[in-house]
Amino acid sequence: MMVKKGKAVPVDATVQEFIDLSLTQHEAVLYLETRPYNRAYEKIRKLVDKLRLSPGDQRHVLVDLFDHPNPQVRLNAAKYAHPLFPEESIQVVQSIIDAKKYPQEAHARSALDYLMFGPLPENDGCPALLT
Repeated sequence: MMVKKGKAVPVDATVQEFIDLSLTQHEAVLYLETRPYNRAYEKIRKLVDKLRLSPGDQRHVLVDLFDHPNPQVRLNAAKYAHPLFPEESIQVVQSIIDAKKYPQEAHARSALDYLMFGPLPENDGCPALLT
């Protein structure tokens, strides 16, 4: 579904759906269920696109989720709010790592690298190895 730039979205309902989908991912990670996690991921991406393309780039509402009690909600909010709030997002991800709450800690570690340094450079189609 394409969202045209400038189309307003009901932000409260979108944020609640973001939370619900993040909680679905949390459950899926706990029980090693890939399909529900991936379906929720795709739906979250579409929600974030709606927020981004809405007048005024409504992704700023995700900052309100930085204090959510669930680590998956906080992690998702930080990843998607990062373009607007890079320092705050990195702090949220670091706090998840510091709390040592598995499995989100592992996801937060890879997310932190990406948020701080961007994607790994590629060399001839092969991902670069970290040394």
